[in-house]
Formats: sequence, structure tokens, C-alpha cells
Amino acid sequence: MTNWELILLNAYYIGVAIAFLVKDIFWLRLIMIVAGICMIFHGFLSDNKVIIAWLSLFTIINVAQVIRILIENKDIKLGEDIINIYKNTFSDMTQKEFRRLWNQGEIKSASNGEILCQDSQKMDNMIFLIKGKCLVKKKDKQIAELSTGHFIAEMGFLTGRPASADVIAAENISYIVWSYKKLNRLKEINPDLYNKFHLILSKDLTNKLKRYL
Repeated sequence: MTNWELILLNAYYIGVAIAFLVKDIFWLRLIMIVAGICMIFHGFLSDNKVIIAWLSLFTIINVAQVIRILIENKDIKLGEDIINIYKNTFSDMTQKEFRRLWNQGEIKSASNGEILCQDSQKMDNMIFLIKGKCLVKKKDKQIAELSTGHFIAEMGFLTGRPASADVIAAENISYIVWSYKKLNRLKEINPDLYNKFHLILSKDLTNKLKRYL
């Protein structure tokens, strides 16, 4: 084994060892990319096609994941209304975490009288009211009113059960939607952020129960 082969081999193992100690998934991926490139060059020098093939595949996967993380963390412009929402509802998160979560959602609008959630219907989206008011009805009887800064259908997400009431726009509204699929994925790739979001949901639900029960 030549000196360069030995240096590259040790650089790979050092990189892997450092990656084991890194908690941030972004930096872990970057370190593994550098380590992988070292091992690929080692494979070329030692004429080992198996090493070249496998480490090239692993490096491509890590590069793709780094690109995905950068896209998910890209800056979004937050207006004053959104900044106020962050301060009033999501302050348990850092602004960076909030931006990442917000970027996972899709902003939509609904007209007065439009139904956002139906009683006994299983939801696959989490809704957060950005602007406007909604009425919560059970068998055509109003039981609550939700305004800006409240979640809709969080009970379904937390328990996995169908909705327990109808939620209807009381005026023209805007809201953001997160799919359960994306939120569950967030649980896997960023458990700290997911746990903070889960805590925020629990607080919102607790406040609603105290107010209306």
C-alpha cells in the first residue's frame, strides 16, 4: 500500500469516526461526503472497483440528502403577520426551526361558508389559521369559534381518530396546511423540531378544552 493510499484510507476512517459524534444531520452528511471522496480516490489508487462503486453510490445519496436539506431550509420571506404568529404561537421554536416548519406547509385560502373539516371524517392534513375566523359546529350547533393563530384538526393528528366536529370558514380566510405524511417524516429526520411542534399542538388543544368545556 502506497503512502497516498494509507493517507486516504485513514482520512476516510477519521471522517466516519467524526460523523458518529456529530448530531446535526446536515454536517454529518457533509463529513460523509468528504470521507466518501477520500475512499473513492483510495479505490482508484488501489484499483478496487468494488470500493469505487459502493462509495460512489453512498456519496451520491449523501449529496442528494444535503441538497434536500438545503432546499427545506431555504429562507422564506415572513411578513409582519407571520412574524406575529411566530411570536404568539411558535415561540418555543427558534426562528430557524419555525422557518423550516413553515416551509413544509402549503398556504391556501377559503371562502366564507367553505368546509375545512367534516365531522367523523378522517383528516390527512393539519391546518393552521393564518387570517380570519372559523366556526366549529356539532350537528349544526355552534360549539366554538376559532380565530387567527389556532390549529384545526390537531386532535386527529394527535390521536389518529376522525374529526369530532365540522369546521367552517366564517369569512374569507387564509391558512397553511401540513400533510400528516410530511409531519411524520419530520419526526424521523428532525425529532427535536417535531417534539417542539407536538408540544405546541398540545398547548393549543389544552387551551381549547379549558375554554369550551
